[in-house]
Amino acid sequence: MHRIYQGFRLAAAASVIGGCIVLFGVSNAGAADALHPDVAKPLNAAQDLYRAHKYKDALAKIAVAAAVPNKTPYETTMIEEMRGAAAMAAGDTGTATQAYETLLASGQLKGDDEQRVTAALAGIYFQQHAWPKAIATAQRYLKAGGTDPQMRTLLVEAYYESGNYVDATKLLEASIDAQLHAGRAPDESELQLLGTCAQHAKDDAAYRGALEALVAYHPKPSYWQDLFAAIRSKPGYSSRLDIDMYRLRRATGSLNTADDYMEMTQLAIVAGSTAEAKQVIDQGFASGVLGHDAQAEREKRLQALAAKRAQGAAPDDGAHPVAPIDEGLNLVFAGKAGEGIAAIQSAIAKGGLDHPDQAQLHLGVAYYVAGQKARAVQAFRAVKGNDGSADLARLWLLVASK
Repeated sequence: MHRIYQGFRLAAAASVIGGCIVLFGVSNAGAADALHPDVAKPLNAAQDLYRAHKYKDALAKIAVAAAVPNKTPYETTMIEEMRGAAAMAAGDTGTATQAYETLLASGQLKGDDEQRVTAALAGIYFQQHAWPKAIATAQRYLKAGGTDPQMRTLLVEAYYESGNYVDATKLLEASIDAQLHAGRAPDESELQLLGTCAQHAKDDAAYRGALEALVAYHPKPSYWQDLFAAIRSKPGYSSRLDIDMYRLRRATGSLNTADDYMEMTQLAIVAGSTAEAKQVIDQGFASGVLGHDAQAEREKRLQALAAKRAQGAAPDDGAHPVAPIDEGLNLVFAGKAGEGIAAIQSAIAKGGLDHPDQAQLHLGVAYYVAGQKARAVQAFRAVKGNDGSADLARLWLLVASK
């Protein structure tokens, strides 16, 4: 899982800070009437200088106003608001930080004004890599009812940078759930970051959940491959499902290397799905992936073997009899869908299967291959196994539901 979120998050922090600069510059336009003349005069001059983009000169005038004795709390608030805005515009984040900290500590700000200052200060802390302060300030903003999604992004990134992957995972999961409940496709970058944070937090369920959402809403071969690897590494996974993993990869277009085609062909032959094996190896040659490198002769030998087995030739020793479920599935791949599906249903109804959920999974695959997607969906929903079969069934549901 690769992080490609960094450019977005830095832009988010800049956006939060920039919005506050503009608002403060405007908010003071009508404030002079409430100020004593010895404070109002330098502040008015500072505002004119700010509008002329002479930020350092504006800071000098603000310092004159700040030096006036016996100021009212309101006057101090106006001074620090303008000082923070001018300092940010001048690139003096140290002065801006002091101004905004003073404002928040004063208790004079309420509502939107408090939220804007809080957001600006969180953005400054983030740029300074002061992660604990950025986290605490962003949390304050959100707890006060702030709704800017950029602040939630900033908090997630601050968690990540500080190594708090658990809280980052929880916050991202909540954000993605909210997007889903609103009927929107989850943001791809957020899902990528969730996967990365979940990996660091060793939260395997959240990691698989992120990958499942990625293949559902932003399908790419790399996401499918990551998800298959995650399922295979899950405790209790049955290696008997390797062939089913490849079947799903083939159905989603993520079967694309020579090793993929060769291994799936071999697994299909071992499983007794010889018609499928021939289809897979032939597809590998037709796509141009097989037959043109140093392994070409080996690949051609496997193609010949698959063709021979598909014609009914079987090993002489009979050491590996084909299970009834696999026989039925092979009939489906051979174009005898009705006969094959009936055979699978009969075997399931008879009971006594060592792997009933895998059999149910294969019934869903049979329906899908036969073009009966509605019945495939029903079959996949009935899979409950803890050996990886239920995980694959959920993925098949994504494919069959389209």
